[in-house]
Amino acid sequence: MGNILTAKVRIVGVKPMLHHRFGPDALPLEKKERSGVAGNDPEEFRKTVSVTRDGQLFIDATYAFAVIREGARNTKRGRGSIQSNVIATLQIVDSIILIDRYWPGFPNGQAFDIATADPPTRDPEAPVYLDVRGVVNPSTKGRNVRYRAACSPGWSCEFSILWDKTIVSRNEMEASVIDGGRLSGIGSGRKIGMGRFEVASFEVAE
Repeated sequence: MGNILTAKVRIVGVKPMLHHRFGPDALPLEKKERSGVAGNDPEEFRKTVSVTRDGQLFIDATYAFAVIREGARNTKRGRGSIQSNVIATLQIVDSIILIDRYWPGFPNGQAFDIATADPPTRDPEAPVYLDVRGVVNPSTKGRNVRYRAACSPGWSCEFSILWDKTIVSRNEMEASVIDGGRLSGIGSGRKIGMGRFEVASFEVAE
């Protein structure tokens, strides 16, 4: 384990983070009562947001892997980048990553249930709000209305990573995280600049 480094990373959002997790509820096995109309479902956010039983929002660890992978594309080594090296060695220690935001009204001592929870406000200055905007379906070129839970700028989270320093140096890994936040972002809506963040700390433990 002498070549393995571990780092605790803390990031702070400078743009809203939109939550749109494509989980099993997005395509249920059994038919359910339909809400809204095709391409415009105001209840969509209930199927695509991840919240703990205490009402705290979270994201999957795969999100952190993806943003560091994209950041690595911009760190050059020879004629290419270190992206393939980062993919080969990077591991996210956490199974889920907690965001420092709670669903409105939580925690309140009761278990959170997304099916009965009141929708958040649409005020983009609220800590957690409902982002409603039109999007283009790339396959049909048709426009849909998307309803996504969102965290306003200032959100933060921590996660731990580990990797082999003989494959990717500590400076290269930190640069990948920084560039991921600056150029890619995390969560949904990245193509329109959402989810961008700054690295508040990158603490390496041997």
